[in-house]
Amino acid sequence: MLEYTMYYLCFGTIFSMVVDIATWYARKRGVLIPKSAEWDWNTRTIAILIWPIGIIYFIVGFIVEVTRKNNKK
Repeated sequence: MLEYTMYYLCFGTIFSMVVDIATWYARKRGVLIPKSAEWDWNTRTIAILIWPIGIIYFIVGFIVEVTRKNNKK
């Protein structure tokens, strides 16, 4: 049981790192990131614990953006 908990927390940590890196990369490319979107350590900790919900939001947002860009063409 402890092994599965460690896997869960590791995946959550990886998810949090990916979000931080994506935010950093977007800012580097000139995308305006609002200050309210900045993650502090409390937000990171919560994201590590509930990362499956974050993955769902990411997938839904990605699909919406891809279909929106395809409809504009």
